[in-house]
Amino acid sequence: MNNSTTRSSTTRIKNALLRMTSLVLVLATSAIPVTAADMSSVATLAKPATGGVPWKPAQMTALHRTIERLMAAPTLRGAQVGLVAIDTVRKTTLFSQNADQEFMPASNFKLLVGSAALALLGTGFTFTTTVASDGPPQSGTISGNIYLLGGGDALLSAKDLDDAAAAVAAQGVNTVSLGVITDASRYDAVRYGYGWSWDDLPFYYAPVVSALELEDGVVHVYFSPGASAGSPAVLRIEPQSSAFTVENLLVTGAPKSKDTSEIVRPWSLPNVIEITGSYPLEAKESGDVRPAVPDPQAYAGDIFAKALKAHGVAVTEALGPGSGRTPTNATVLWSKHSEALPQLLADFWYPSDNLMGEIFLKELGFRLKGSPGTVENGRILENQYLKSAGVDPATVTISDGSGLSQYDRITPRDLLLILQNDWNSPNRDVVLDALPVAGVRGTLKSSYKGTAAENNVFAKTGSISHVRTISGYVKTKTHGPVTFSFMINQWMGEDQPHGAADLAALRGAVLATIASQ
Repeated sequence: MNNSTTRSSTTRIKNALLRMTSLVLVLATSAIPVTAADMSSVATLAKPATGGVPWKPAQMTALHRTIERLMAAPTLRGAQVGLVAIDTVRKTTLFSQNADQEFMPASNFKLLVGSAALALLGTGFTFTTTVASDGPPQSGTISGNIYLLGGGDALLSAKDLDDAAAAVAAQGVNTVSLGVITDASRYDAVRYGYGWSWDDLPFYYAPVVSALELEDGVVHVYFSPGASAGSPAVLRIEPQSSAFTVENLLVTGAPKSKDTSEIVRPWSLPNVIEITGSYPLEAKESGDVRPAVPDPQAYAGDIFAKALKAHGVAVTEALGPGSGRTPTNATVLWSKHSEALPQLLADFWYPSDNLMGEIFLKELGFRLKGSPGTVENGRILENQYLKSAGVDPATVTISDGSGLSQYDRITPRDLLLILQNDWNSPNRDVVLDALPVAGVRGTLKSSYKGTAAENNVFAKTGSISHVRTISGYVKTKTHGPVTFSFMINQWMGEDQPHGAADLAALRGAVLATIASQ
């Protein structure tokens, strides 16, 4: 799902990126993509398994004292800290501090919607995108409209829509007598999660939520310097779309000057993405900065219409794609199923994809009451799932699916119970294969290397301003697996020069201590 590039930027962008739920400890980076190496690790990595030697009281006491000493580190001064860890198999409590206090979870909340989706939608579930028409083609002509029906696939790509257009042309179609109609009616039209920060909205990690998405809700933008200092910088934009405007206000700075590039979404110009600031002369092309698009439904429709034209299919309607409903008796011309839920869960959890979290929540709402899928109805199913996992829903506040909301609340014990439910379910291996792993894949790929935690921590991370969380499983040396949830709120270390490194060292030391037992 995602391209990852670390680059210098303005303080404004760095502060915005602090809210990224896909971050672990690095404060100015893009989401981490799912790579072929990540996927190969699923087959080769030794996962936590039942067994091991039971903990002796003296060992538990020694572990408790060591963790207490580590958590007295100055970086946690003034923070709200919750940590609970148990023997996964025997359920013996190894450490507990503030396990029943309420915390903002950040992306640890993705454990809830992902696990609920796995349990309630099933491992065979896929998202389906469909192209249909008012009737079968006759003599190369579709009499009426052609429809692009969104089924919730966040990872639908421009290439997929090109394939769809090619499939239409391959059926002998050369003319559509009316127009292209996009259909996002599977979910409601609420564009953002409740409690999202307005200043996150230009960025890829706070995309507009729709049943018809394209390219994970973003357009791919790359910067290069112009010919001389003071000249306009050069933007490379993929795919090109007329559904919105990318306005290039970026200038070329002096050689070795600071990169002050920034993404701006003017409130008075809702369909405009501005690229402002300066980019240094002689710098290499930037990484993919991936601004969120203002209207993913229109974006997908525009790219599909362009693909039809490129494949020789003329659309008579000159006003561009419109929105509407696909008739129930429409003729299906092409359809695409996403990957099945086990792989989708990895696409979701490895890089911590916020858009997928919101879509899963609305898909649960669709499963409960049909179209349109809503957060409210999704919340009903999530609460049912929580009860089945032994969690009291009264201890959880669900405002979104991703954990980006300022309103979400959950306790460390609740997260631990969700993980325990996953462990004891038929989907244990699916969950373990979908979690980031320390030093190996996902948001933990660069974490805890050279320590006992490397290869042995399977966990979901989370980060928004003043919040750092991690919950999952630790594979210990002799005692079998440990289930844990480690939540930190009100943390001021992000404002300190070495705060991120200090916290990384602390969390790594705690998890390595458990893994080494």
